[in-house]
Amino acid sequence: MKQKKWLISICALAGLLALCAGVYTVLDPGRSDIIDAPAKSETSGPADSAQPGADLPDDAFEAASSWVNWSDEEDFYLAALNADKLAVSSVQHLPVFRFETAEELEGFKERFGDYFAMEHSLDRLIPSFADITSKMDETYFESRTVFIVYVPSGSGSYRFGVDSVYRDSEALCIHIKETGNPEVYTCDMAGWFVVVSLEKALVEGVTDIDADMNHLQPYAVANIADYLRISAPLPE
Repeated sequence: MKQKKWLISICALAGLLALCAGVYTVLDPGRSDIIDAPAKSETSGPADSAQPGADLPDDAFEAASSWVNWSDEEDFYLAALNADKLAVSSVQHLPVFRFETAEELEGFKERFGDYFAMEHSLDRLIPSFADITSKMDETYFESRTVFIVYVPSGSGSYRFGVDSVYRDSEALCIHIKETGNPEVYTCDMAGWFVVVSLEKALVEGVTDIDADMNHLQPYAVANIADYLRISAPLPE
């Protein structure tokens, strides 16, 4: 009887050691084959998309970010194209707006100008929202469609930019990522407009538009090239 109990104890100990080894394998930061595995895939788009799709090439869109301060005004969130998704907790959806004409863009500025600091530049490096969009006139919109994603933040120390733009036959989703790793965090609420511009041909047929924090790549380490890319004004 004692021998049987001893054998059971040995088996249990072996199982526990195997479980610990498995957990360590998943969490071990030294395992580059796990940590560095590609985060993007053809399933990185909206969860309810029925058609297969893929991320657009990085050179298919232009993007710039601007600090605009934080706002929780209800009518702003209700006006977003994806207002019905903002309460979903499994993914952090972000308010997104679409503009096909300069008139629509100006209407957005007038409607929400009291909620956000649209003329404020930051750190002399990051242009204001007004500067980013100043040359988006009727000629610009003849060939381009513009999206604006609002990113609220619990600290003014964070920076945000575009990770990828997903597209399938009917849906388009802009994945946002954090692009900074500050050593010191401020406790102020902040907010960003991430402006994304694409050729109109790339958004033809899109009826389902969404934006979110990229939940498949929870953190992206910043580098100076990435920081400058999201901070620079859009090309003319």
